[in-house]
Formats: sequence, C-alpha cells, structure tokens
Amino acid sequence: MDSIVFVTKSNNNFYKLEIAKTLLHFIEYDFTYFWEQCLDLGRTSRKLGSYSSTSFRAVKSLITKCHPYYEAQINSDFEHIALDCLIEYICHSEGIGLEELWTRCISPKNAYEKALFTRISEYKTNRAINQWANLMRIQEYARAKLSYIFDGDVTTKEMYNVRKGYFDLAFSVMAKELGFPSSELPSVKCYNASLMPNSAFMVSRVSKLILKKINPIIDEVEDLSYSRNVNRDCMRDQMSLDAFTFLRGLKRPDGMELEASRETFGNLGTEYYLPDCFKAIIDLEFDKMIDAGIFLQKCPKCEKYFFVDINYKGKFCNRVNATGKTCREQYEHEKYIEEEQPPLSNDLETRCQILYAALSNKVGDDFKEQEFKEWSQYLENMRENVKTDAATEEDLEAFLEYSEKMCKEVKSKPAARVIRSDNVEKMPPPVRKRESERPEPRAYHFPTLEELDRKYR
Repeated sequence: MDSIVFVTKSNNNFYKLEIAKTLLHFIEYDFTYFWEQCLDLGRTSRKLGSYSSTSFRAVKSLITKCHPYYEAQINSDFEHIALDCLIEYICHSEGIGLEELWTRCISPKNAYEKALFTRISEYKTNRAINQWANLMRIQEYARAKLSYIFDGDVTTKEMYNVRKGYFDLAFSVMAKELGFPSSELPSVKCYNASLMPNSAFMVSRVSKLILKKINPIIDEVEDLSYSRNVNRDCMRDQMSLDAFTFLRGLKRPDGMELEASRETFGNLGTEYYLPDCFKAIIDLEFDKMIDAGIFLQKCPKCEKYFFVDINYKGKFCNRVNATGKTCREQYEHEKYIEEEQPPLSNDLETRCQILYAALSNKVGDDFKEQEFKEWSQYLENMRENVKTDAATEEDLEAFLEYSEKMCKEVKSKPAARVIRSDNVEKMPPPVRKRESERPEPRAYHFPTLEELDRKYR
C-alpha cells in the first residue's frame, strides 16, 4: 500500500499515513465509547465539583488510533477534546448555547466550573475551537467526499479526477462567496527533509555536525535585524539570501561527517508534507489516492467501501461478514441457489397459490389472522426447503393435504374455533426454514450527537 509521511509544527516527529487505508479506517471509526467515557467523567466531575486533568488526558487517549493526524496533534490541537465533548453534550442536553453556559460559570464555584469557563473563553477569543465538534464534522466531510467521488459503478481514473476536482472547486467557490480569505483556508506544504520548518531538530545528527563547522562563521557575523511587524512574504527572499551569503564557500562533507550524512539521508524520504489542519490532510489523501490509481467501491451488501480489483468486475467486497462468508462468496452462493436449484413443479406451485388464496379469504372470526400468518410462514419455509433440498416434494404434498382438510373444516363450521376437529389429524410440528447462514447484519449506523444525547439523557 502506498504511503506518505507528514509532519506538524507542534512536534519534531514523523508520521506515516497509508493512502486510502487510513481514510477508510477514519470514516468507519466509532467514537461512541469515547463519548460515553467523556459523559461519565463529566457527571463525576460535576458531582464532586472537581476537575482532574489526568483523567481527561486518559480519556482523550482512547481515540489515538482514529487517524495519524489526531495522534500527531493530541497534545496540541486536541489537548482538551474530552472537555470539548463534555461542553457539546451539556449544550445539547440542556438546550442552551455556549454564551449561556459561559455566563453560568462566570463566577465558578469549583474547579469543574472553572474548567468550563476557561475553555469557553478560549472559544470566544478565537484561541481555540471545539475540537470534538470539529472531529465529527471532519469525519462527515470525509464520508461526503468519498461518496461523491466513488459511489456508483466503477469508472476511469479521469472521471474520478473530474469528480474530485469539481467537489474541491465547489468548496473554493463557496468559501470565496462567503468571504473567507483564501490565504487562511486549509493547505498543505511539501518539503524535502532538509528544508522542513523544524529540520534542524528533526535531522539533528547531521545538524550538529554542520553547526560545528559553521560556528566560527556565526561568531563573526554582526547582529542582523529585520522588522517582525511587516508583511513577511516580501521578506522571504531577503532573509533566505542573507543566510546564504554566509554559506559561500561551504565545503562538502568528508570522512566521518560524510558517512553520517549518507546514513541519515539514506533513511529519509524525498517528500514530507506539512498540513496546517485536519481537513488539509484529508484532501491530500484523496489527491494521492487518485494519483496512485487507488479506487474504491461501495459494497451493496455490507455498504462499506473496498479497494477496486481490476480483475474483478462484480460489486461485492471480500470482507468476512456475520455469515462466516465474504460478501462476494455470499452473493455467489445465493446466486447459485437462485439459478441452479429447480423450481417447484407447476402442479405443486398452483396448489400452493390456490390454497393460500382460499385461506386468506377465510381470515375473520373463524380463522384468526395470527393463525393465518403462522400457516403462511410454514408454507413459505416448506417451499424454500424443497428448493434447497432440505425437504422433499412429498413433504410439501403432505402439508398441502393437511391444509386442504383444514380449509374444508373452516368452511363447514358456522362458529369460531373450528379449525381443528377430532377427525382431522393434528398439525405437524412447525417446520423452520433451514438456516445455513446466520442472518445478514444491518449496516452500522454511526450515531449523531442528537441520537447519543437522547440515549444518555
């Protein structure tokens, strides 16, 4: 599986992202348990009037594996996501806005209310956003974009690229019309290992060797000054070339320095990406996925996406479901039964239809509707068992004979409770349709905030 490596400004680590696989994992990720733990912690904190940062840090770690970007930013952007989740729940469950909750805690009586007040104050001053709500919206965005590009029949790389381009351009046009500055919208920068913003620390082994070599030059440099309050874009070339001026005549590494450099750069990749937000890396993964020719298709059975196999022209995935078979195997099995098993003989099929119509007309005081439903289900199971060789046509004929006698009994009696009589044999025990497979599970439904709120209110 193709992958990329990205970095963030908040730490000096490298993070690997497996193209398409990471995206599928994220859109299918279930955050319900995290939500429940946040609410339990919130109830305890409210009851005790305390706030344990250690407990909230432990809860935020429950979803570390939802996406590499979350892992990278867990101690920066997502530092207070458990508290964000709690704030979101309070507002939804009590039907209040952030302003009202902030006002309620403006004179905090305990550490719990102080934590709420401080966090909401960060929202109000644009120093933070509710990262729990943001995470849910990012997941919704990823699902919507995936559906827009890949739902429907498999098509060409060109068409997938057109769909992606149209989706992204629609976003850009909408953002422009709403007045959002393009310079502040999500973006990703690409660097080589040596020109990353924190490369001096991330490639520290070679950096230390270089520093030893250039220290004498630095000691002779007079203090440089530049204005930090002007437009930095116009200063980029000037600052860069000022730094380059003192590197003129830099000699190539040799000896131990050369070997250390060779080993270090040999283990580094050629491209490193720096996304400035979560949406940016989601968009980057879509771009890389289509560039690499990795396409997805939605399985009609389990309704999950799977990687398109160019040698497979069907629509079903190879995930093993609750039946113990893959969706593809289950479809082939059902298709075989439908196409290969012989149908009932015309005489038996006709008898079944006539008897069904006759008994359905007798439903009323003499023949309860529930009794008719049980009988019709029994008949249907018998018919299916004959088709799949779980029963014989003789078994079905015996049941039809019994049912025809029952039909006559119902007709001949003027009062209720005339279905059975002493001169009619007892109805055989119910026949259950042979279950060679467990029932197909329903597609998982990711609960919304409102649904979870109703469940735990």
